[in-house]
Amino acid sequence: MNHVARVGWVSLVVLIAASAAPAADSTHGLEVSVRAREIAPGEPLRVVVRSEVPLASLEGRFLEQQVYMVRESETDDGEVWSGWTMVALDQEAVAAAIDLEGARADGTAVIGTHAVSIRHKDFPEERLTVSSKYVEPPAEVQERLANERARVGKVYRERRDRVPAGKSFVRPVPGEPTSTFGTRRLFNEKPRSPHPGLDLRAATGTTVKAAGAGVVGIAEDLYYSGNTVIIDHGGGLFTIYAHLSEIGVDVGEEIAAGAPIGKSGATGRVTGPHLHWGAKIGNRPFDPTALLDPDLF
Repeated sequence: MNHVARVGWVSLVVLIAASAAPAADSTHGLEVSVRAREIAPGEPLRVVVRSEVPLASLEGRFLEQQVYMVRESETDDGEVWSGWTMVALDQEAVAAAIDLEGARADGTAVIGTHAVSIRHKDFPEERLTVSSKYVEPPAEVQERLANERARVGKVYRERRDRVPAGKSFVRPVPGEPTSTFGTRRLFNEKPRSPHPGLDLRAATGTTVKAAGAGVVGIAEDLYYSGNTVIIDHGGGLFTIYAHLSEIGVDVGEEIAAGAPIGKSGATGRVTGPHLHWGAKIGNRPFDPTALLDPDLF
């Protein structure tokens, strides 16, 4: 199937395994749609399922990763469920499928499959010079790093049954990007993980806004990212705001889209003041600018 640069609603009717139900029930179908800016490495996908009958459960898998599904709405015409997934940064071009499995309220099994074609994508390389303590952390900070990884990892494992936003996210600061998402980085000539977000131009003290509504999962000073806020948007979707000079929110606080959460700065591993803006599904990063695209919502 030919790849298209922008993907709107792509629908198909999938089969229902009706071995435990009368034959007449098999006429009820699931309509599966995929919304995405493009289907390529570092891009998020939103899977939407419409069912004519109530479902007790629904989950999915894509590229060996679970797709956590959330019930969005219930009407006389059936239900709508949706879930977030993504294409990893190192994924090769390949034909793949999103597999859905669930059950109706009466226990009847439901199985669905939606095919996608993943295109190839290259990422640039960047060399940066920073303080040596951020390339080879000294022994005295190893315990701190382990504790931070545990706390942040716990947040990224959270799956809130929160209905996705009905419109695209907003920019956290007005400044333009000074980096490219997914850039292969070398710090002091030592290779490190690809850049998991965007660096946005922002002078110290610039108000930083929440890109979307959610709950604050992290609001603290972290070794590498400095003063950092992580917002949980539900269903495994998170946005990250790093290197802040000030944090203006608390863990557990409910935040509206566009609400101020702090001020930009130059804390942590940086070469100058800016805002690092990231987005993840679980602990896997994707290009946050995709969240600004209405095609995803």
